Amino acid sequence: MTFKTTVRELLNAIPYSCFYGDIDREISGITCSSKEVEPLNVFAALKGFKEDGTKYIDEAIEKGASAILTHREPFEEKHKNRAWIVCQNERYSFSAASSFLYPLENEPPKLVGVTGTNGKTTIVYLLRSIFKVAGGGAILSTIEYDDGKTLREAQRTTPEAHFIHKWLKEISNLKIPYAAIEVSSHSLELHRVSSLKFDACGFTNLTRDHLDFHKTMENYFETKKKLFDLQKEDGFSVINIENDFGLRLSNELKGKRIFKVGLSSSADIYPQDISMNLEGIEATAVTPFEKVRIKSSLPGSYNLLNILFAIAFSKGLGIEREAIEEGITALKGVPGRVERVDVGQDFYVFVDYAHSDDALKNLLLNIKPLTEKRIITVFGCGGDRDKTKRPLMGAVSTKLSDVVILTSDNSRSENPEDIAKEVETGILSEMNPSKKYIKELDRREAIKKAFSIARSGDTVVIAGKGHEKTQTAKGITIPFHDPTVAYEILKEMFNEKVFSKRV
Repeated sequence: MTFKTTVRELLNAIPYSCFYGDIDREISGITCSSKEVEPLNVFAALKGFKEDGTKYIDEAIEKGASAILTHREPFEEKHKNRAWIVCQNERYSFSAASSFLYPLENEPPKLVGVTGTNGKTTIVYLLRSIFKVAGGGAILSTIEYDDGKTLREAQRTTPEAHFIHKWLKEISNLKIPYAAIEVSSHSLELHRVSSLKFDACGFTNLTRDHLDFHKTMENYFETKKKLFDLQKEDGFSVINIENDFGLRLSNELKGKRIFKVGLSSSADIYPQDISMNLEGIEATAVTPFEKVRIKSSLPGSYNLLNILFAIAFSKGLGIEREAIEEGITALKGVPGRVERVDVGQDFYVFVDYAHSDDALKNLLLNIKPLTEKRIITVFGCGGDRDKTKRPLMGAVSTKLSDVVILTSDNSRSENPEDIAKEVETGILSEMNPSKKYIKELDRREAIKKAFSIARSGDTVVIAGKGHEKTQTAKGITIPFHDPTVAYEILKEMFNEKVFSKRV
């Protein structure tokens, strides 16, 4: 049933500076996209990084918007006949309005929020798998949005506030007991989650990324820390103490119930009896509650840490051990997260989203001890993003690989050759006679080259784009999905039996 109210009631629920127009005007729902506006909606004209939403106010009014929420006073005479709400911080007010206009009619789900540079997606996927066994779960992730009934492709890691609150309302209507959200630093800074209350909050790690937005690692950390201000009083936190920022956070969160996760017994939740290879992990998790058996198809010690997070959240929420164990085993993989591509070739192929120097370092450090022979790494760096990480990615890929193939990523408005030159400085700094370097800026050809030189027992890592389904260069976006491209090339080569032509 659609919730209807008035501007007067909305103004009682949100912070605002001043108001113009009919205060008793009827409203229902809210959006910050003029394309989504329906009759009686409030249109939030937010100021973005590239555009000001006030330029779309007339379009929103034509579609039937009852009220405008924005940072500007009415700037045309015709606007004064409209209900017009001026807010000092329109993003915070938009979040509060979204919560008010999409009230929950049933018991809300137990809500988990996961933040950190790496690991969020895998943890959220593990939680969904466990939640399904335990009665049902929904997620918002970098890859997809799931309300327990329908799946849709994600547009960003954490969607805008109105989407989140509509999603929660749908979950509540369906009486789904659990939900998990990836909480990005952008969403915390831009108040997309400011009106949520989390039953559990998690911090995976903090490594160099998004500095084009946050400028410094300290700013980045303080933004991530904001998630824990949204934790319910009776909620709990899960923190990775293997990471220096995680250790710092665990010391700074005074009065919070915390489960510390790590790979050693100094943590509250840690593993023992570990057996790992490229086929997966077997171990036992020691927790303050009971021991939990781990049998997973996800490879690498960082995935072991992700699994420990999922166990910590689940036990903290009161989920039974049997459901946790079954859910972990049931998850066979996460799209674009150490995703295996296999057509029967005698070497391993993994696609991963690692697009920063630290993420690439962790990926290769985890794969290296599990690989029989060589590591061949295919990667590039995106354009119009933090340029300082380019030589760092070049250096770490070369240091930890036997063969490095530098290619393009989403170069966007930049020249791929210019990006490659910056990456090459790092590659060349780590080169020695035992290593091989190839530059092939055609990404499909680079992947094909990697397969053509792979020998039996080698591991090919295709890093940077993961689950992404497009490639953008010179303002043009084309379909390009690394796992699909890798599969197509392998099938073609396998059928032609060209793997014997190796170097």
